[in-house]
Amino acid sequence: MLTPDQPPSAPEASFEESSLHFVSISPAGRRTIVLIHGAFCSGSNWDLVVPYLAYSYHLLIPDLPGHGQSRHITPFSLESSSKYLVQLIRKHAANSRAHIVGHSLGAHVAINLASSYPEVVSDVFISGFEIYPPTAISSFAPYAFWFDQRVQKLIPRPVISWLMDGTDIQGGESGSWTLELCRQIVPVVVTATWPSPWPARTLIVAAGKGGIIPSKDHPHDAVRLMEIGRQLNLETVAFRHLVMRHLWNRQDPVLFAETARCWFEGEEIPSGFEKL
Repeated sequence: MLTPDQPPSAPEASFEESSLHFVSISPAGRRTIVLIHGAFCSGSNWDLVVPYLAYSYHLLIPDLPGHGQSRHITPFSLESSSKYLVQLIRKHAANSRAHIVGHSLGAHVAINLASSYPEVVSDVFISGFEIYPPTAISSFAPYAFWFDQRVQKLIPRPVISWLMDGTDIQGGESGSWTLELCRQIVPVVVTATWPSPWPARTLIVAAGKGGIIPSKDHPHDAVRLMEIGRQLNLETVAFRHLVMRHLWNRQDPVLFAETARCWFEGEEIPSGFEKL
């Protein structure tokens, strides 16, 4: 199990590469991991995971277009996000290639990156990939996203943490909670279009615990995505963890980091996961 028995090297100064903001940690690492955050937050969403990976890897932690200190880059799209990330990897990753970790919206970006620019992707670990088929009321989805962010802000963080098994809930990047960004994100998750196959070996995880706060992922989406990925790489697999919630990178960051490490090192992933 990973333990932060010594502090990682200090982050390099934050950069802007083609206007995309990112932070580089442990740049002397022989291999690079790119950590791609979800919607309405920023690269700081990985702060609990970073200490458990920074000893073994160089970490590149970007803010996606429309988010954090990259919020001036608009509009958000999978294509633009992948374009900026491939520039980042080619210039700053060890050997111009990287392991890719993506959570939630970042999982969609990770798969698009792996499909569009396979030459810069070593292998992939994603969690929280979900797609909602369009319906007659899908046009209201941006308003639902926008409203949900504000409702969450009104609930005291200790209450949310208690309801979610101690998950450390960030306050969020309020500057990113715009209705326009919601309109840009909705087509990514409310769609009838699935990703194209990609060649990178990929671990797909669906969090399996719900409750009063709906916080479990869609296992059927993980299975379908796995079937697409296996068209070009038979090592792509999907798992579910029945104790973890959607935000398990902040519920159990040690487990999240250890799962990433085991996958990238070709080792058996930790116990508690069931194959889908």
